[in-house]
Amino acid sequence: MGATMTLSLEPLGLGPREDRVYLRLVDLGSADAGSIARDLGLTPDEVRDSLRVLTERGLTHQDGLRSQRYRALSPQLALPELIRRRRADLVRLQTEADQLAQDVGSALTGGGAAVVPLVGAAAVHDMCARIQRGAEREVLMVDAPPYFDCGVQPNPSEFAALASGVSYRVVYHSEAVVAEVEREAMRGYIAAGEDARVNAQAWPKMLVVDGSIAVIPESSTHPDPERRLLITSSSIVDLLVLQFESLWERSTPVEAAGRLEPQPDADHISERDRELLMLMAGGLKDRAIARSLGVTERTVSRRIQELMRRLDADTRFRAGIRAVQEGWIAS
Repeated sequence: MGATMTLSLEPLGLGPREDRVYLRLVDLGSADAGSIARDLGLTPDEVRDSLRVLTERGLTHQDGLRSQRYRALSPQLALPELIRRRRADLVRLQTEADQLAQDVGSALTGGGAAVVPLVGAAAVHDMCARIQRGAEREVLMVDAPPYFDCGVQPNPSEFAALASGVSYRVVYHSEAVVAEVEREAMRGYIAAGEDARVNAQAWPKMLVVDGSIAVIPESSTHPDPERRLLITSSSIVDLLVLQFESLWERSTPVEAAGRLEPQPDADHISERDRELLMLMAGGLKDRAIARSLGVTERTVSRRIQELMRRLDADTRFRAGIRAVQEGWIAS
């Protein structure tokens, strides 16, 4: 056989390297990993890995237990059985997917289980987006760790919901606004109409829509961002709303730039100082504030002392109260 043979084993769950190794072995009849590696410009270890996978799938076999040489089974003999197995796997996967969709659909319409597990980042993202798109009145959210491996994720569904008149109240954990890009995203939501607060002890992560449906972590002791629970039980959702309201009352409001007007007789305060005071009032320590603002901890400590002096406050708590009284941050 010539070098013009082409075959893609990707539909069977194999990769381009396995394609090349299998075709080369078909061409040679039998060979060891070293000679195939030289022919294909691969390392012997890479070829051995591919041969192991191909052998497990029944496409190649060793000449003997002690032999280092491999032979390829004829495509006419090996591929039909693999294709049959793959087809059966896909049919089973479709059946399971249909059942899951039915279960989730029943939960959303009130006809199924009160608690439905969501497993995997895609399932969590899809469900959170879906219930937000169905919001009619209000969305409550606690943005807290743990996060997916890629960090805090954007929420385009929120902009669409806000534009349609749905209100959003969000409590951010300090880790949700530690980076400038994340604070900038928060400002974008606030500018679009979100009512935001910050609390260094914000917990647990949650999403509650119209007081009737919620998504929360599966475990409170070992939360996994890719394992959540969809809650439709009215009594459980009512408890989550109460927990959110309690957290909301203990959290510090975040105002959009320019939304607060300084008092006529108040000293001027920069937006940077306003942000620092907001984070401080939210319970963040100097180190977390420094990470959030991208400055050193010493700079934060020095600036807080200066602001406390200007506010004539001997404690951070009193500084927070005076900052509210002076109109520097919202109450």
